[in-house]
Amino acid sequence: MELTTDEHIINKFREMIAKRYDYEDLIKRLDVPKNISEANVLEVKDYFLNTIYPPAVERKKLEEAFGELADYVRSPKKIWALFGDMARALFKFGRHFMQAMRAGMDSLNSFVGAKNFEASMAAIANKNSIVPPMSDEDFEDTLYQLPREEVEKFISDVKNLFGAMVNTKLLQKTLDILQHVIETMEKKPQTFPKKDVDGIKLGKELLQRGYDIFSKYDEATKTAMVELIYKNEMWYMEDVYRRKEDK
Repeated sequence: MELTTDEHIINKFREMIAKRYDYEDLIKRLDVPKNISEANVLEVKDYFLNTIYPPAVERKKLEEAFGELADYVRSPKKIWALFGDMARALFKFGRHFMQAMRAGMDSLNSFVGAKNFEASMAAIANKNSIVPPMSDEDFEDTLYQLPREEVEKFISDVKNLFGAMVNTKLLQKTLDILQHVIETMEKKPQTFPKKDVDGIKLGKELLQRGYDIFSKYDEATKTAMVELIYKNEMWYMEDVYRRKEDK
């Protein structure tokens, strides 16, 4: 019997996201603000599916990349090897340097935080002898057996990640810092392994895609988009729990 793995969960989750960001369905069940168009929703869905939640093979690369980036952010020695010292970093990037560094790391941590969620779902599926390919009902049965607080935390992580993307002024600062980090590392190949550089480039690319989407919108539209994503994810969770409990 084939076991259900994290990869099966990821790919099924992508299917379910695609369904619940169908614009026609969305406007029937939620009060979509007038400043959110079908094109906006499609852009969010594409970002979700191609950047935050890509197919399992691509997502594994991103997880490895963020692991490399996290090592640098958590290690003061590694950070100052890249910037020289705090005074130089503040001079180059301004007083928001540490805030921008933390914002970038928090958003990437939100992304990686989903890993435990997927592993829990895979364990439940195997305990219940659910084999791939999962049906929608199999997926929802598995989701329902997770502690509700774990599902809510996952949704909160998603909201935090989109929240970081829409703070485009701070995000631009984070991107500038990461570009400096990449250029510094590439000048010292004997000190910084290529896999570390590639990992940070991939992390920057994820944030850059978010910036490219959300920097086009005014503040009201950006805020409305994050709220809509949060409401849609909470609606789905509550709908699953309600249907299962009504059985």
